[in-house]
Order: sequence, then C-alpha cells, then structure tokens
Amino acid sequence: MSKSSLHYSLISASLLLLALVMAACTSAQPVTPSPTEVATVPTATPTLMPILITPTSIPTSGTTPSPASYDPNLPDSWKTLPVIPETVSQRMKELYETGKTSGLNQNHFSKVGDCETFTDYFLAPFDLKPSGYRLGEYTSLKLVITKYAGSFSRRSLAAERGFSVASVLSPTWADRKQCRANETPLICEIRVYKPAIMLVMFGTNDVKNSSRSAFEKNLKLLLDFAIKNKVVPVLATKADNLEGDGSINAIIARVGYEYQVPVWNYWRAMQDLPGNGLEEDQIHLTYAQPFFDSPENMQKGWPVRNLTALQALEKVTQELEK
Repeated sequence: MSKSSLHYSLISASLLLLALVMAACTSAQPVTPSPTEVATVPTATPTLMPILITPTSIPTSGTTPSPASYDPNLPDSWKTLPVIPETVSQRMKELYETGKTSGLNQNHFSKVGDCETFTDYFLAPFDLKPSGYRLGEYTSLKLVITKYAGSFSRRSLAAERGFSVASVLSPTWADRKQCRANETPLICEIRVYKPAIMLVMFGTNDVKNSSRSAFEKNLKLLLDFAIKNKVVPVLATKADNLEGDGSINAIIARVGYEYQVPVWNYWRAMQDLPGNGLEEDQIHLTYAQPFFDSPENMQKGWPVRNLTALQALEKVTQELEK
C-alpha cells in the first residue's frame, strides 16, 4: 500500500469512528417543562385513505396473556401485557373520530422519543425502495406501509438524540427554524405535521435525568397535550432495564392503563432474543436489516423493533377504523 493510500485509509477510519461517536445516545440536560400552549390545527377535514387491515401473527412471547390479566397494583404485571395491543379503548376511538374533523391527517403518524426513535434504523427503510426491507410472511403490512407512506422516514420535530420526556415538553429543545417562540417540540410536531397517531418512546435517558415520580408526571403531561390536540398516543415500553427494577416500564404500563391508551409492549418481544436484543452496553439494539423472512436477522433487536412497530400501527389503526 502506498503512503497516500495508507493516509487516506487512516482518515476514513477516523471519520467513521467520529460518526459512530456522534450517533451514540447522549443525554440532553433536563429542563423543568412548563408548556402552556396547545397546538392549533386547521378545521378542514383531511382526505382519508380507507384501508382494511388483516391482523398478522406476532412474536410468540406476546400471544398468550390477555390485557385483563394486567393489574396496575402489581409492579411486575406489565410484563404479562401482549407485545401488540389487542384492543383500543372507546375513549381513543372517539378521539380518533374527533381528529378527523380537527385538521389532523389520518395518513400521518409521528415518532416521539430519544436517539433510538430519531435514528434512520427505526422505520425509515419502509419509505425507501422495497429492496431495503422484506416482509416475508407479514404481507398484510403492505397496507399500513402504504397508508402511512412518508411518515416512516420523516425526521420528527419531537425525536432527538438525548431526549427525555422533560426535553420534549421544553421550548429549550425545539427546532428554532420550524417551531414558534416558546413552542415545545411536542406541540411544534403536532402543529407542523398534524399526525392522527403518535408513537411515544421514552425511558432510557429518564433513568438518570429524572426521578420516577417526575418521569410519571411528565409522561402524563405529554399525554394530556396529545389528547387535547386529538392525537391518539401509543405508549411503548423500552427494551433496556438500566434502572435495574423495571420501574420505568411499570410506570409506562400503568399510565397507559389509566389514560386508556394503547401500549406496545416492545420489551416483551425482546426477551427471546440473544442478549435481549441489546449490545454489550445494555442500551443500544443489535442491528440487522428489516428482513423479516431471515431467521438470522430476526435474532437481532432492530428487525424485531421495526416488525412490532408496524404491527402495533396496523392493529391500532384497524381498531380505530372499525
């Protein structure tokens, strides 16, 4: 190898290392949230794309228990919740119907969360050319992919590296180019994109950034704002257990139960994977492309997260549109 080639290789390796470091989850310093405004959306009725969704199978780890078995008074009861919510409450159905005449776009969903929500690993491949993913036996997912086309790869204004629940409720972290003065990332995202459904994925950064009581208070505040703006929130449990006692997921499940919002128990889908689908740092997911027909790929965290996210969207949409 020539000196120039060696020099070029060293520079390339250095740039790659820097990119990996920059892509890692870093915690934004929490700010006490004080959101005071609710997004105003147009009153025009959006054009809808009606779909019929056929439920698909879900990982075996989430098929047995019934939501009726969940007891919010038992700290570990959340572990029995199915991966994919089996039903949607009447409250959410009414909210969804109201959203149709409140200016929301029934073909939009938003991603709200931290670095593993922000990354292009999460759902973005489904907006790219079909060669970027393979559905395998889950062919019915083509319908939900078509319905929400554009939302999968879109960069949400309420998802960012290092975000905690407090971050998304604070104007400090809002995009200065797209958000109004004193507008929070959450409210900005609702105003700009007008989603009918919102996937809410927090908890990892909240382990160190807030107390459990503050996390619960902020999560409820987030739901209050979403519901006030007629957006149906879907809460997701997290894959890791950095807190050691599963208390963050217990809070997510309990708040979902209290607010009657769907809970996507993603944690459960990870339990059958090697290392629970996590890298050695016990934070980041193991990676493989979303090839759902590949047994090898489906032993990794990211394909399972993407599959169950699509299934959760599919099932929630199906229930809301009944």
